[in-house]
Amino acid sequence: MTTRTARGSAFHPPAPLTRRAILAGTAAAAVAGHAGSALAQETLKIGVLGTITGPGATWGLGIDGGARIAADEVNARGGLKVGGKAYKVEIVSYDDQYRAAAAVTAINRLIGPDGVRFVLGPIGSASLLAIKPITEREKVLLFTASWSAEVLKDSRYIFRVGPTTQEFAPATVAWLKQNRPQVKRVATLSANDETGWNSQRIQKAAYAAGGLEIVAAEHFERQQNDFRALLTKLLAARPDSIELDTTPPPTAGLVVRQAREQGFKGGFTKFGGFDVAELVRTAGADNAEGVIGILLGDPASAEWAKLQQAYARHHSNAMGDFVVPFYDSARLLFHAIEASGTVTDSDKVVAALEKSAPFRGAVGELTWGGKAAYGVDHQIYGPVFLTEIVKGKGNVIGKVALV
Repeated sequence: MTTRTARGSAFHPPAPLTRRAILAGTAAAAVAGHAGSALAQETLKIGVLGTITGPGATWGLGIDGGARIAADEVNARGGLKVGGKAYKVEIVSYDDQYRAAAAVTAINRLIGPDGVRFVLGPIGSASLLAIKPITEREKVLLFTASWSAEVLKDSRYIFRVGPTTQEFAPATVAWLKQNRPQVKRVATLSANDETGWNSQRIQKAAYAAGGLEIVAAEHFERQQNDFRALLTKLLAARPDSIELDTTPPPTAGLVVRQAREQGFKGGFTKFGGFDVAELVRTAGADNAEGVIGILLGDPASAEWAKLQQAYARHHSNAMGDFVVPFYDSARLLFHAIEASGTVTDSDKVVAALEKSAPFRGAVGELTWGGKAAYGVDHQIYGPVFLTEIVKGKGNVIGKVALV
């Protein structure tokens, strides 16, 4: 497992840390003394585990960026105030490459040598489900964006930072039916893994419940970049629209471009993991025109502009919407740590988190939910923004509140 600080663009991975830096980071304790402040100041390490490189890099860099922005803010006001001490927050990032084995290696490193008790990420369901037995046993808190229905079941220390297909699919399908009445026949395309299987199942049910016909449903491999044969099968079913589901944004752009090259004139929706800049980059602005998806923030808002400016201090790629929920989640975590009065007792921090809602987030009020579906109210509920690509830019065309 390569240790990375996730500096640099999503598609030009940063150089590995030097041997000196790796040894220094490994040797550092999770809580190390510092002198010279009014309160005794120490360092609290917060882990980031995400897909920093590859097609899903915009998501992993979003986790890292959101965490670093929140850490910058809390450090600027003197650090976390806990038990008569001020803790400077340090972010420690690892790349799981969207692979379960790499995630296991990374979480063992975070819990072991790094001494981390709180982790933001991962994204992939395979990664999350692989590390879940470890983190639950060790009482390590995870703030994940993984969409599998199994994520929150039988868990005490996992919180999901944003809505999944389970929460928003009925609303997005209803919007599509009302606002795009020409769409009657839909084909779906999803990744061939736990995330894709679960999300496609929910999408298909939502489309069917909304009165739209699913005429084809296919899966692809995460590293795939040639979709012509697969698209030949999809297009033979004569869909009016193709649902791109949880396909990583750069990959989704390739699908859009190759479908257009094969003569597809219909629409595209991507109700999951939307990123305008990356989709346009690989599809081309003309091909991406009219693609509709959902974002977890409004690119035209003052809050987005503020986060974008702060994000640019850490990464050079265009900011994606994953920054928003992970920024808010880091702030929630910091609030709970201070309220619980501990940086080591996970159960007290969990209890403080559960009492923290409603919480004012970057895009509005955040609340906890999910018990009916998952058995525990560890699912953050907040608004999502329906967004259409127009002339290469994301244009918000609606807002859906999830309660």
